[in-house]
This record gives sequence, C-alpha cells and structure tokens, in this order.
Amino acid sequence: MNNRLRTLRAERNWSQADLAERLGVSRQSINALESGKYDPSLPLALKIAQLFGSSIETIFFPEGGTMFAGKSPLNFPSLTSAPFFSRFTPRAIKVIKLAQKESRRLGHNFVGTEQILLGLIEEGTGLAAKILKSSGVNLRGVRIEVEKIIGRGNGITTVGMPFAPRAKLLLDFAQESADELGHFYIDTENLLLGLLRVGEGVAVSVLEKLGVDLQNLQQQVLQEAPRGLYQASASRSGEEINQFSQQASIEEFSGETPDDLTSGEISARFCGLLFAWIEPRQLGRVIGSRTAFHLPDGDVVVPRISFVSRERLKRVPRTYPELVPDLVVEIKSAFDRLIPLQEKIQRFLDLGAKIGLLIDPDEQIVVVHRLHNEVVVLRDGDMLTLPELLPDWEIQVRQLWSPTFG
Repeated sequence: MNNRLRTLRAERNWSQADLAERLGVSRQSINALESGKYDPSLPLALKIAQLFGSSIETIFFPEGGTMFAGKSPLNFPSLTSAPFFSRFTPRAIKVIKLAQKESRRLGHNFVGTEQILLGLIEEGTGLAAKILKSSGVNLRGVRIEVEKIIGRGNGITTVGMPFAPRAKLLLDFAQESADELGHFYIDTENLLLGLLRVGEGVAVSVLEKLGVDLQNLQQQVLQEAPRGLYQASASRSGEEINQFSQQASIEEFSGETPDDLTSGEISARFCGLLFAWIEPRQLGRVIGSRTAFHLPDGDVVVPRISFVSRERLKRVPRTYPELVPDLVVEIKSAFDRLIPLQEKIQRFLDLGAKIGLLIDPDEQIVVVHRLHNEVVVLRDGDMLTLPELLPDWEIQVRQLWSPTFG
C-alpha cells in the first residue's frame, strides 16, 4: 500500500523510533507500515491521522481512494468518524471486503445491500452466516437471484467503489442495532439486522424470493445475538468506545474457551518453569493469562502463554502489543478442539513466531511446531528444549502433568 507516512515523518524530522514512541507501537511496525507490508488497523490509522492533523485518505491513499481493501479500497461513509469505524470487528470488515469482491465479480462499480448479503454468507464464521445457513440461504442461490435482478455491469470499476444509498442506510441501522444491544462493536449480526431494517432493496427481495420469513429471521438474530453490558451514549468519547470495542473483539470474538482445572494448572506450572529460568537471566518476558497481541494483519489474537525476547521489547505498549511473540503456547482444555488450536499456532508461525507448543493433557504429549519443519511429538520420557530461544533451558515433559495425591 503506497502512503505518505515516511514523507510526513521526515517533514517533522522524526526517526522511525520517534514516531513509534508517539504512537505507542514498535519501530518494526512503523517500518512495515511505511514500506506497505501491511495496512494499519482502524484505531491505529485514526491515531496516525490525528497525530499529523490530516485525513486517513491523504496519508494512506494519496492518489485517491480509501482504506482496508488493499488495491481496491472501500469508500466508507464518514471515514474519519472514529467512534463508528473503530467498532468494526475483523469479521465485519471482512464482510465489506467480500461485498466489494462480489461487486467486481459482476462488473459493477458500487456496493449495494445485495453485495453485503453475499459478503455475510461468504464470510462463513459469524452469527449472521450461521443464521442465514440455518434458514436455507446459500451463496450459490443468492448469487443466482442477485444476477437475475441487477444483471452484469460493464466491468469498469471506480477507485472508491462507493456504497449505494441503501447500503449506507444499512450501515447506519447496523450501528443503531449495536447501540440497542449494548455492543461497543459492530459485527455480522449487526450488519444483518441493518440489512433487514432497510426493509427494501435487492437483498430483501432476494431473501423473499428464496422463501425466507424476514420477521422470523430478524427475531432469530435478536434472540441469538449476545447482549452487551453497556449502552452506548453520546457522552462516551471515541477513546472509550474504541477501548471497549477492542475488549469486545477479544472477549466475544477471539474464540477462546475457558480453562478447565487441568489445563489451568498446567498453564501455571509451565509459566513458573519458564519464568524461573528467564527472569534471573533477563532474557525477555513470559506472558500468561491470555494476553492479547495485535498482529500485522490487524487482528487481535490471544495465545495461552507467550514469550518475547528482550531484543524485541524496546518499545511495547501496555495494552495490545503490536508484535508477534517468539514463542506461543496453547494448552488443550476439555472444551477445546485440536484443529482450531493447531491453526492458531500455525498462524503465529506464518507471521513470524519461532516456535509454537501445543500441550495436550488428554494424551499427555507436547507437540512442537516450527515453520517449515516437521512437527515433533514429545512424551513423558522426553526432554523439552527450545535451543533457538533458550539454548540451555530444558524440562522433562512429565513435569507438566498434575501430581497424583494419595
């Protein structure tokens, strides 16, 4: 992504470290932003715009366009409205990106309610997708009906890919539904409620053609949508709303499951064993209690335990560190499924983590993951070592399991 961040920094005679300190992020994050390796998250983009007294578009899309769709940016209404856009969850942003992709697929130069409906279905993991699926709505069927109504365009797309009037109204209604439900975030269920509240347009027509009872659909969403603890009000600042939306994205959407007695005990024991080695030698930080990390792709992800070497701790904010840990550890609880935990570890490795450990107390094994290396399975008689990070540290796998009391 081409941007003017490096130019603006140079105009103020700031180093990357200076800018990183002002924004509360790492210098590596600034370097990645300036080189276009990844787009900033919404809150960070707004913070940068405020720091330089400019708009997001001017900084990150100097040749025109808007944020969060790579080479084909979106045209969000009121883009500089921090309270609104900081509330979008990663899933909701993905829906909008998929909606734009659907528009391009049919050769149109706008995003309407019908494209947002397709985005809600294609996203696949949110509450909206699950409810639509249970109502018999599928991607292929909706695509066929949408094309019947709007046909194919001329294939010429504009830079901004603007929202159609009813799509803008949908977003307004989505925000209203979030406020009414006490959400400090806007997720897929809010977008679906917004779509239904518009009451007319291509998306509603398609759902009716597919035999969906719109009133029942709305009632199902309202019944299954989580209720927030707080009600939004005009008296809350953008900073307060952003803080609660970030917290909600972790608590409501991280997919974390609670600890059981065994996994909680193993977590404490592993942290203790690691901390006892690292702290006296000042090698870095051992971080437990599911601390959130803000990843380069904009998501906030929460490993069970993590370790960050001291060389990478020059500047780390207290809230959500914008870096990938060197070591991530997941411990399977009775409530977990293995595949999501494996996928979570692989994601960290793909983004730069050196080692991922999956501790499975059911099988009494420790599975060691390294990028582009074979997975290593350790059992009771084996020794766990991390030579890339802690050359002389080692523990016996059997030390992790709960003791048997007579």
